[in-house]
Amino acid sequence: MTESIGMTFASDVFASLAVERPWRSHDVRPLLGNIGDTLGLAPEQVSMQLLIGCLRAPQLFELPPLTALEIQLSVLVALSPAVEASLWLGQPDKAPICLLAQGETATTRRFRTVAREILEGRQPERGLIIGAAVRRWQRPWAALVIRVRSRDVEALLEEAASAISPVAERDFLLERTAERERLLVSAGERRLSRLGFDLHDGALQHVATLGADVHRVRTELPAHLKPTLDSLAEGVSELDRVLRELAHSLEPASLLRRPLAGVVEAEAASLRERTGIDVRTRVLGDFSAMTASQKIAVIRVVQEACANVREHSGAASVEIVLTASRSCVDLQITDDGDGFEVARTLQDAAQRGRLGLVGGSERVRLLGGTFDVRSRVGGPTTVSVIVPRWQPLAAVGESSLQLAY
Repeated sequence: MTESIGMTFASDVFASLAVERPWRSHDVRPLLGNIGDTLGLAPEQVSMQLLIGCLRAPQLFELPPLTALEIQLSVLVALSPAVEASLWLGQPDKAPICLLAQGETATTRRFRTVAREILEGRQPERGLIIGAAVRRWQRPWAALVIRVRSRDVEALLEEAASAISPVAERDFLLERTAERERLLVSAGERRLSRLGFDLHDGALQHVATLGADVHRVRTELPAHLKPTLDSLAEGVSELDRVLRELAHSLEPASLLRRPLAGVVEAEAASLRERTGIDVRTRVLGDFSAMTASQKIAVIRVVQEACANVREHSGAASVEIVLTASRSCVDLQITDDGDGFEVARTLQDAAQRGRLGLVGGSERVRLLGGTFDVRSRVGGPTTVSVIVPRWQPLAAVGESSLQLAY
């Protein structure tokens, strides 16, 4: 009993640490000895039990499938006789493509040949490079190929392939959900884009005409009356600038062409300039792998939160923190304003058709993320968003194909 509990705990810790950084064989060896001494097990027993526990660790299912697969390959190489490992996706009437690899030669021709034979249902020639099929809905979907130090590890390879299969199943379910999300988000973005065009072709043209009329009237007035229209001219000019910024921000294509960090900084600068609020930003990590829907969702939440701060909060300072990790993108927007009762305010806003943060919450939910607003009367208020970093595995494999010959 003690041995079982100890190995379960060790597997859980090992898998959790693997999320933060990949394990290496030379880091693992002393750890296996220490666990074995504590539990009275040989290092080889510890290694195999840890491997099985890590390959099927529940926390892997909380991660994007690509990240989970990367962790599974890294622990396979760190804890088993496998020296290198790679995962290959099958393609109809085409050569398989390498999705992930651990090792300098894991994407070479020999690995690819073994993967092709497995995906075609043939038995590869026995050697030190072997493979097993990864199945989705009981059909071969990918091939796990490893290079080993010794033979007779087929059972271990089948266990690893079996553990990878549920991750592939989850990717399939996420892909179906993402397709629905893309359709809904696309419809919403088309409406916003139409609004942007309407602003440009309608309201902005009227503002320009008003500005020209103010300028003409000002030139016809006596000199001592001209200052009377100065403030009106300044107001018209500011209205023109604000509407142009709004029209530009509503156009998804213009937002997607810019780095996410730049868009967030621009929204912060606009809030700072228009209100005098002290707006601080911290942007950390690499956002290049985000999908268009993920990026748009984060931007819309930032825009709506800044609008609420400007119009309702009475805040003196705001902090926007955007962080990208291996598993997710985390956004935190905190202001020191007046605060509010969250449930009642959001319900009233929805009933009045003001769906800013409510719409942002729905966008994030469709992406499989979490959205939370924390506030109380007297403040502070924090808008918190976590969006998982997920792309369909097949699409990732096609975009990252790099084979060595």
